This record gives sequence, structure tokens and C-alpha cells, in this order.
Amino acid sequence: MRSDGRGAKRGEMRFTDLIHDVDIERLVVRRVSVIHRIDARVKILSALALIVGVIFMRCVIIPLFIFITATIVAIGVLRIPLRTYLNRLIVMPFSVAGVVFLVYVLTQIGDKEIASFFGLRIYEESLHFAVLLFTRIVASVSVLNIIVMTTPLNDAVRAMLWFRVPGVMVDIAVMMLRYVHLLSVEAVRMYRAQVSRCGFAGNLSYRQKLMNIGTIAGALMLRAFKRGERVYIAMLSRGYSANSRIIQHEPMSAKDALTATAIVALTVGLVFIDFYFLCAVLIVRCCC
Repeated sequence: MRSDGRGAKRGEMRFTDLIHDVDIERLVVRRVSVIHRIDARVKILSALALIVGVIFMRCVIIPLFIFITATIVAIGVLRIPLRTYLNRLIVMPFSVAGVVFLVYVLTQIGDKEIASFFGLRIYEESLHFAVLLFTRIVASVSVLNIIVMTTPLNDAVRAMLWFRVPGVMVDIAVMMLRYVHLLSVEAVRMYRAQVSRCGFAGNLSYRQKLMNIGTIAGALMLRAFKRGERVYIAMLSRGYSANSRIIQHEPMSAKDALTATAIVALTVGLVFIDFYFLCAVLIVRCCC
């Protein structure tokens, strides 16, 4: 019984620490750096250009280089704790990329079979493209992670409206970012209530534990719907409408425009390097 209690306590600490580390309100690193001083419009445009460029890349080297560079910037320049950064990577990019990697490797077919896993055949073509998808995802999310850590929410909202993003989409995004942490805290509270009632004791089967998790998820969805309805009614009572605009845009300076142009040009250059590197690899293979 004592070991079960310690195991439940460790599980609770891992779950609550993970929620704490991905708190949306704590994502922005409150430090002054070169990246912080860049205009939010430049950072969003640069991130979009890099992500589009990563999509067009056919080799894993440059996306992997972008991921490593973003990691060095986050840890070395922004001074974000390594544990917090790794938790954020595990929650989104690595979990999603890992699922995509496994699904593509185990479901796609090709010409050259290299292995077999529990009756599922793995082909060289599917493995190569799955690795490419993995590096694309982790590189793209790492770039977005840098933007999120250095751009306050108000500046990001102003930038999106300056780019003529529909106001409804901006309002939904802002509300989602505001209340996702509140719902996460609510989920932690419900999880602790289940733990205090031995809902995840060591002598329970995995089926029963999954049923308890499903109960928490269902109750959380009901509370989310009720809270969303109350918030919308409160906004209407304060004069909210789809055409409400209280943000004024400042013109982009020549320095910021030059920075954006340089980053876009660098992204185009990386795409060309990737293309010529792929051509060189294909020529070497044909010659060998």
C-alpha cells in the first residue's frame, strides 16, 4: 500500500508539473533580448516563411539544423530552463511527430522492404519519408515555440489584425489561449479528487483507470461548455460585437521591414540549398 501511494504521488506530480510547465500565461519569457525587440509582425512573417520553407525541403539535414538552432536559442539566449523546454517539446512536437512517424512507417508501402515488425512490413521509402515528416514537424513547432516565448499575446493579436486575419478567428484564438489553462487547472483538480478516492490505485486494472480518465474528460467537457456560455453572455452584456475594434496599428519601421526581407531571403536560400543537396545525393547514388 505504501508503494502504491508513492507511485500515485509521483504520477500526480508528473501530471501537475506538466500542466504547470505548459501554462499559456507563463509561456512568454520575461527577459530582454534581441528577439524580444523585433516587431511581432516581423516574427510572425518570419515564422510563416520558415515553416513554408520547411514544407518544401526534401532532406532531413536542414530541418534538423533549424530544430537544433531553435533549441540553442531557447536555452542559450532566452535562458529558458532545460526541463521546461523539454516538457514543452514532449507535449506537442515530439508526441505528434512520433505518432505521425509510426503511422506512416507501419501503413505505407514501397519497393524495398528492410524490416518486419509483428507482421507489419517496413519499407525504405516509407521510413525515409517518415523521418522527413518527423524533422519537419519538430523544426516547425520549435520555430513557433521561439515566437511564442518572445511575443506577448497583445502584440501577437495586433500583428494578426494587421495581417488582415478575420476578427472572428482572432477572437476565438485569444479566448482559447486564455481559457485553456483554466481548464487545465480544472482537470488537475478533478484528477486529484480521483486520486484521493483511490481512482488510480495500483490494484486497479488499466480498464478501470481508463474509465476513470474518461469520466474526468466527460465532466471537463461539460464544464467547458457551461463556462463558455457564461463567458459569451458576459461579453455581450459589456457591448461585445464581431466588429469591435480597439487596437491601433503603428507603421512598420524600415529596420523591421529589412529584417523581415532578410529572413525571407534566407529561407529561400535554405530551400535552394536543400534542393541542390538532394540533387547531389541522387547523382552520387546513381554513380555508385
